[in-house]
Amino acid sequence: MPLDPKQLEKEAHENLTQAKYDAAYGLFIRAARACQERGEHKEAALLFASAAGSWNLKLGEKSFLNSASAYEEAALEAERSHDLEYASLLYRYAAISYERDMDFMGFSECFYRFKECYRRFLMQSLFFPGRIRHIAATQEKHGMLTAVKRLFKWLAYSASFFIWGHGERPLRTLYSAIGLVLSCALIYTQSTLKSAGGLFHPDFFEAVYFSAVTFTTVGFGDITPAGWAKMVAIFEAFCGIFVMPIFIVALSRKYLRL
Repeated sequence: MPLDPKQLEKEAHENLTQAKYDAAYGLFIRAARACQERGEHKEAALLFASAAGSWNLKLGEKSFLNSASAYEEAALEAERSHDLEYASLLYRYAAISYERDMDFMGFSECFYRFKECYRRFLMQSLFFPGRIRHIAATQEKHGMLTAVKRLFKWLAYSASFFIWGHGERPLRTLYSAIGLVLSCALIYTQSTLKSAGGLFHPDFFEAVYFSAVTFTTVGFGDITPAGWAKMVAIFEAFCGIFVMPIFIVALSRKYLRL
């Protein structure tokens, strides 16, 4: 006989009133699994979140692993229900629980998803508001000021996503640096550079060499920019000053957890 999620949820709430947190947690999980099988992702998200809350209420409990995994599953179901704002909140709770349990790899993944879901929610609210499906009733703020704030937040989160994966994808910083060096090198091939022999139009390999030296701010001085290439060189050097420390910080915080 198939499980009735409503009945299981009712029994779970009864156990909560009697402070039987273990039993309530198990019933909420069973109800959530039953909803998953039915494809009821909205209800499954709420039930997984209730299960996580039940585990956190358990008196004297020192392990947060069960609540972390329940919050994570709730967030996945919220994503499938297209409520990215709620999914972001649940991933945040999961990250906090993983961190309390000293599971730093779980924390890293959920922290990244927390930031990424919120970035996608901001994009959705700005450009595709009709796609938003709230699981729970919320008080939506509207108006020009709200839109402008969300736009700046989305731009900041997008920059964080591409440059270093919200601090959890350090290799993305390296790829960004390589992409910037190669892009500037292509621009330099269309410009004029200066060496001891005078002005010249660099080929691609000479441009890559000059671009890499400029980005890392080494400045050997054997090749210097001329004309409008000076502005490109200033921009590239300015980016290099910020990107390289970001890579070191991201790499350190990622692998020190190991």
